[in-house]
Amino acid sequence: MDQKRYTLTPLTAVHIGTGEEVTPLDYKLANKIGDLDFKKPMYVKFSSDRILKRLIEEGREKDLTDFERASVKGNMKDLQEFFQNHCISIGDTDYPCDITAGFLKTYNANLNKDPLKNAAKVLQMYHIEGTPRPFIPGSSIKGSIRTALLNNYLDNLSNQDYQLLQRNFKQEKFPENYEKKLQKELLEYRDTKDDPFRTILIPDCPFKATGTQLVGGLKIVSFNKTAEELESVGTQIQAEVLKGVLLGGKNVVSELQMSINVDLQKIAFSVRQKVDTSKCIKTISFNDIITACNHFYWDEFLEEYSKFYKSVSDGTTDIIEKLKKELEQAVNTKGQCIIRIGRWSQVEFVTFETNFRSPKTPKIKGKQMGFGTTRTLLDYNGNYVPMGWCVIKEQQT
Repeated sequence: MDQKRYTLTPLTAVHIGTGEEVTPLDYKLANKIGDLDFKKPMYVKFSSDRILKRLIEEGREKDLTDFERASVKGNMKDLQEFFQNHCISIGDTDYPCDITAGFLKTYNANLNKDPLKNAAKVLQMYHIEGTPRPFIPGSSIKGSIRTALLNNYLDNLSNQDYQLLQRNFKQEKFPENYEKKLQKELLEYRDTKDDPFRTILIPDCPFKATGTQLVGGLKIVSFNKTAEELESVGTQIQAEVLKGVLLGGKNVVSELQMSINVDLQKIAFSVRQKVDTSKCIKTISFNDIITACNHFYWDEFLEEYSKFYKSVSDGTTDIIEKLKKELEQAVNTKGQCIIRIGRWSQVEFVTFETNFRSPKTPKIKGKQMGFGTTRTLLDYNGNYVPMGWCVIKEQQT
């Protein structure tokens, strides 16, 4: 087993979702909780179960009666106020997050609404169970690496082989089935158990809880050529995210030990056709991963940058200009690579390049949007920021 140590550092925001929405029944904005003074409004995710348990242990009969009254009435607004008012102890909370100016505005505009119909609902980020620490699953990192390698193999085919695959794709009635066939073709396996990615092991990447978490709004935007600006074309979404270093995140870095089972790659396996033959599992090295990620993700970033951000003249893409410099520096530094992870990383970063994709496009306000005409970007205090960009850096042993 070959192993190398890396660090993974988010540059922009990263969201790995649980599929759950956090409503104002489960969070509040507060300047302080107990003896902990944040000095500014913070999003505080709390546990209603722990609040009730504490009230029972403290014998707070009147408070519990108020809770029962609100529960019987089924008044969500009363329940929201009950839990928010009684979240007063650090033990009541799960984790705090910084907030953007846009989220604060959205929250204040929805204070008097039913919490279950509230536009300030927040998509939750994965956390290590029982802790306030967010994390990026190893499977998400591995999937992003797989995408880069597949496209690199595709890009290195001869023109004749590439055109043959493209013709086959256009003739395929079910494009999603062809994608699976193409993966097997490029990675040289027939049975799932012989997929060479079985030989690559990537653990989950946990992050510290303090200074690494943010709640903000994301907007679907398109580029207005006439005005040379990005304009919102869809409803805003709120989400908990990892706070990348370009957004003021502190200590937003995680250790990553990547392993490759070289012995398993060398083991011959049987491919059953008319006659049994044998071959070795396709070799993937650490250098292959670094090279493929830099090639694929840098090209895709430049294409997105040219199409959406390069000509914006109103100052809303200043952070994207900083991102471009950081990504370029990483690409040109030995032992480093760039990668894009998580939700809202855009369809271009999922499996295959344009000639081998048939993605569904969104319908916004009843209008079917053209493929590749919109971006979903974080609104960070008036700056638009693309999601998911990270740097992986090799550590010297």
